[in-house]
Amino acid sequence: MRRQRLALRAGLPALLAIGLFSGVVFFHFLPTLSRAVMDQKRLMIRELTESSWNILARYEAEERAGRLTREQAQAAAILQVRSLHYGQEGKDYFWINDLQPRMIVHPYRPDLEGGDLSAFADPHGKLIFVAMADVVRREGAGYVDYMWQWKDDPARIVPKLSYVKGFAPWGWIIGTGVYTDDVDREVAAVTGRLQAAALLILAAVTLLLVFLLRTSYQAERGRQLTAAALKSSEEKYRSLVESAGESIFMSVGDEGLFANASMLKLAGYDREEFARLDAGKLVLPTAAELESGRRHWQAVAEGQSAPTRYEAELVTRDGGAVRVMLSLSRVLLQGKPGFMAVATRLAKPRELDLRAAQSSEDLAAANRRLATMAGLMMSHGADALQVSRMLSQNADVAVRKGVELAIAELGPPPSDFDVMLMGSLGRAEVSLLADQDHAIIYPDLEAGADEAARAYFLRLGARLSAILDAAGYPYCSGGIMSGERRCCQSLGGWQRTFAGWIHTLEAEDLLQAKIFFDFRGALGEPELLAALRSHLAREVASEPRFLHLLARSVLQYEPPLRPFGGFALEKGEADRATFDVKGVMAQIVDYVRLRALQHGVAATGTIERLDALAAAGQLRAETAVELAADYRFLMDLRLQRQARRLLERLEPDNRIEPESLAPEVRRTLKDVFAHIKTLQTLLDQEFKGA
Repeated sequence: MRRQRLALRAGLPALLAIGLFSGVVFFHFLPTLSRAVMDQKRLMIRELTESSWNILARYEAEERAGRLTREQAQAAAILQVRSLHYGQEGKDYFWINDLQPRMIVHPYRPDLEGGDLSAFADPHGKLIFVAMADVVRREGAGYVDYMWQWKDDPARIVPKLSYVKGFAPWGWIIGTGVYTDDVDREVAAVTGRLQAAALLILAAVTLLLVFLLRTSYQAERGRQLTAAALKSSEEKYRSLVESAGESIFMSVGDEGLFANASMLKLAGYDREEFARLDAGKLVLPTAAELESGRRHWQAVAEGQSAPTRYEAELVTRDGGAVRVMLSLSRVLLQGKPGFMAVATRLAKPRELDLRAAQSSEDLAAANRRLATMAGLMMSHGADALQVSRMLSQNADVAVRKGVELAIAELGPPPSDFDVMLMGSLGRAEVSLLADQDHAIIYPDLEAGADEAARAYFLRLGARLSAILDAAGYPYCSGGIMSGERRCCQSLGGWQRTFAGWIHTLEAEDLLQAKIFFDFRGALGEPELLAALRSHLAREVASEPRFLHLLARSVLQYEPPLRPFGGFALEKGEADRATFDVKGVMAQIVDYVRLRALQHGVAATGTIERLDALAAAGQLRAETAVELAADYRFLMDLRLQRQARRLLERLEPDNRIEPESLAPEVRRTLKDVFAHIKTLQTLLDQEFKGA
């Protein structure tokens, strides 16, 4: 009877899994694959048409500005559209007709150009171009299916689906399409491989089921005997701990933490949450433990010499810290070593707030535990963007306090001024590995007064950098700090600098200058920053070449994804294959910054810029949501990596090893890389030849 029950428990779930797997693959996944692939193709041709439509819009803007006549603008647009090709063989193309309909340009059918298409029909009698004109008149854009020649082969007529969009100022229609028999072949190939794989999996699962049925009984018998003995011993200890009035927690082997009611109340956890904690994250390391590289509770559990009574800090559920006296003792259950800790709460010492710091040493002391707290928050499942905002807010306070301390040393400033935060500080996207990126701006003064003011602000900037370095924000390796002459200027000086970048820089120079465009003020002098931001918007609008160069700089780097879906990694420490997650995030940051400058968005944060672009209709809502999710995912990977390194007392870095990630995380990572690559392709099409 017992064997029958065990066989049922082991075999039934496996049989159900086989049935569910077969049903999902053969009756759901395979039938919907064709629709999914077609949906992807529909999205692709829509995005490509939208991108090529922007070419017409750009030349029409030149016409409205009076720089080109309509004939010149249309001729330039026709020339560029005729040369646009894509696809594996470079034979996929775009065409333009008007609403009459009359063919304007067709790369493979020049015989149709200039001709009336109102009677032009496919082999099934469908008036193709009349249907396209009807779609544009009704909806502005849409899909049309029909029969057409295969690319440049007029003898081969196949089904085709196209997306067309009207360009109202000129009465034109632009479009591109995909051949549906390509989709059918692609689906058939994938279906064949999936069917073969599914059959192999079913065969393997069947063999495993036989093996499981043989071993289940032996494993269950041994488990029951062990569990009965362990339960008896463990219940004695747990009863003793639970009945104690002190706050007590203990750990045996790898079974997690156990705490009595008093301890749970002290730390703010429920019993299940506490059981999932790691003792190393619950108890902050002391200076002695950091120096020795060994935790006292680990040494006690293993029977080694270590202090059994010492002061420590416990991390509570809300991220706070409680000062306690810990008394440790060793326990041994069923041969498994562990420890028991009695925590007696101590009077809370006065905590030094950043704003209350009276010296640079006070500021450094107050900021010292921030990284550890952020690391613990990440290890407890905190939202990565929230942690980044907390780090950013702390950096803002540190800058303001640093300025206050520097002014106390140097005397009052000669005029109003502000500290411009740039890069990740300017975007409020600080990580656990942040350096300094800041500059000083002050009002325009008379020549003599300006030189004296600049000398003062240079000293102030140098002192601020030294204070921030001591507080845990290292010097910027690129020298973007307000103690440098190029980073300490009057409003007029910054306006001339920005104008020079916009009108004369090449794409390579923009790689160094573009973080300056993420500026925001730290000291609350809105007039200076508002004037500089307005000047920046005017200069960008007056120089179309600047956006082209900025786009080229964005496209210099690609996500680390190989053509067939593998990761493109670098070998590093201990022969680990990794990629730089900061570099991948920068590709999203750069793209969003470009769009923000292009459309006059004043926000500096990446998520805030995406929201503003979507709200203004300058970016599709779906694209904005997808990019925001990708950015959150990468920020979480980055902070999780840095937090683990920090809590292991190692230097935080930005290197991610895909093999160390769960399979579902690796799949999501590849999807994120593919999203970025698609955006770069569309950006390349939009600015090609500009």
